[in-house]
Amino acid sequence: MRSGHNGLATETRKGENYSSFLRASVAILLAISIGFLLIGCIQDRSAEKTSLREYPVNSAQVFLSLEDAPFIGSPIDMKAAVDGLFIVDGAHNQIIKVDAEGKRLLSFGKRGRGPGELQSIAGFWPFKDEYLVYDYNSFKFLTFDHLGGLIDEELLNENPIHSESEFNIPITLDALSSKKLIIPTGGRKGSLFAIADRINGDVTYAGKAVGKAEPEYNNRDVTEALSGGEIPEVMLNMVLLSSSSDAIYSLQQTTGILEKYTHTGEHVWEMELNIPAQKHLFDRISDHNRGIDSDGKPRLFIYARAMDAREGGVALQLNMPDDQPFTIAWVPEDGTRIDLIKVEGITPDAHGFMEGFTVSPDGEHAYYLKRSTGMIFQFIWPL
Repeated sequence: MRSGHNGLATETRKGENYSSFLRASVAILLAISIGFLLIGCIQDRSAEKTSLREYPVNSAQVFLSLEDAPFIGSPIDMKAAVDGLFIVDGAHNQIIKVDAEGKRLLSFGKRGRGPGELQSIAGFWPFKDEYLVYDYNSFKFLTFDHLGGLIDEELLNENPIHSESEFNIPITLDALSSKKLIIPTGGRKGSLFAIADRINGDVTYAGKAVGKAEPEYNNRDVTEALSGGEIPEVMLNMVLLSSSSDAIYSLQQTTGILEKYTHTGEHVWEMELNIPAQKHLFDRISDHNRGIDSDGKPRLFIYARAMDAREGGVALQLNMPDDQPFTIAWVPEDGTRIDLIKVEGITPDAHGFMEGFTVSPDGEHAYYLKRSTGMIFQFIWPL
């Protein structure tokens, strides 16, 4: 059943013709908003010396490829569960579940505009009693049972954080439950993100943004800034967001500040990643962007490409210089240390953004999705 809701706003999208790489990269990353000027009672991990430990992983294996799994069209994301791996298929607009051997267990959803049909999946969350799917193009949420049957479908027509703009549909968000969403604010109301109840319309703003919020995304300004080796102003308030059963984690992309919040938006701690191999990362990105021609692909000023909050902490796939191995940073829930997991046998895309990465709940394996090839890698989780 489709119902309107007066807590979340319609958008008339424009700028769809923006160059495919930049539009996709920045739009997906505009999930987002950063802030670290936190005071008083806040625990500041960056003021302490963070313990770093390294764990080498000597090999990774191909778990699934498009050649071996013809039932998958174009995987764009994935989430590990206790009894399998969920894969978001952007080609077929389906959710596919496979077992530990990569055999298909379940698939649901299909391309279209009717009930239970999807146009562009921008979020999937496997909850205990149901599955939640967010469709960006139609700005709706669909709830499915564990057999893939449609329970409910809700078309949203107001966004509480930016209802006055034509660019207000959130492209990336997270979900605490099938009813509560975490929506990046882009610095609006001086915040990092908003916790929004899509049923009663309640909104709680959390975090503190750096500087003023940019009102709208401007393609020309972004292109000129990146090609000039600068960080676009609209990207100064970028975060990655991910949540576990009792925590929300926010990574400020242009500062490398990781923060933990409660589900009610209370700030718990913050820490600066300060990964030695990333010390001159932004200088390298700046040099690269200044050296490309008009047909080249600029790189984004980000410290991490993906984040997966689990029980006990959060894992971040780091954006590493080209001469460094594929690296995951694991930060436990108390924020007292960083475990660096360096994996041989995986070469991420140089221009990758929002790549798929997830850790199995049992802590046995981790999975990496290389979106350009549709290949899913698996490696032993060493912690």
